[in-house]
Amino acid sequence: MKENETNKFVTRRKFLTAGAGTAGLILVGSLAGCSANAPATTDPANTQSDAPSLPWTYKKLDVELVRKRGYESYFEGGCMYGAAKALIATLQETAGGPWKNLPFDAYRYGLGGVYGWGSLCGALNGSLAVINLGVKNHADLGNELMGWYTLFPFPSDKHESYSKFKNQVTTVAMSPLCHVSVTTWAKEAKAKINSDEKKDRCGKLTGDTAARAAELMNLALTGKFTPTFKIPEEYESCMGCHVGKDSKFDSVQGKMDCLSCHDTHY
Repeated sequence: MKENETNKFVTRRKFLTAGAGTAGLILVGSLAGCSANAPATTDPANTQSDAPSLPWTYKKLDVELVRKRGYESYFEGGCMYGAAKALIATLQETAGGPWKNLPFDAYRYGLGGVYGWGSLCGALNGSLAVINLGVKNHADLGNELMGWYTLFPFPSDKHESYSKFKNQVTTVAMSPLCHVSVTTWAKEAKAKINSDEKKDRCGKLTGDTAARAAELMNLALTGKFTPTFKIPEEYESCMGCHVGKDSKFDSVQGKMDCLSCHDTHY
């Protein structure tokens, strides 16, 4: 490769030294597979005859109950477990049916961005799994939840009456990745990753994310859901050139902030 061609791309050293913002537009597969735009299909061979078809019936969720349960359940099994249990336990009580057959332990693998790898935040992972089961237009709600997460200043102040640490520092990750979210917060809060303070923060984040999922599911239930997330202007122009089959280069898959890892033009 010629030198001028090499300079068009971020070097490995530059990427690794990007700091807490090493999110960029990297490949993050959706829960449905590699492509975020993969069409939904039904394979009869993979359909259990005794399992009801999706979406499952559910009833309006108590948002603040879900938030508190998410916080508390985080300390039992981590972020994915906490978010999933908060939503599912509530649905088991109100909707019953197939929700009663879901084991909470099935969601333990997402702790720390999947076994501590720092990939997709477990609170998102668990919440998206439940949305997928209960909502027909789950992709629309899922995209909204992901976008909301990247811009929300975690943690909220709605846990003050029962949390261990009060008035914690808040940070915006600009990414759905556990690695970025946690590292950004820890740097700002001057806290260790394995400290009780950080764990309390992630417990709150788990509750906040599950609560937002509950809000979105409630809106979908009444037909009032309208997408509001829009990719920020700072990197929207990047998308126009690099993301999508109609873009100039069609060379990147992702929706995250490009500029935390890449130059404004490369």
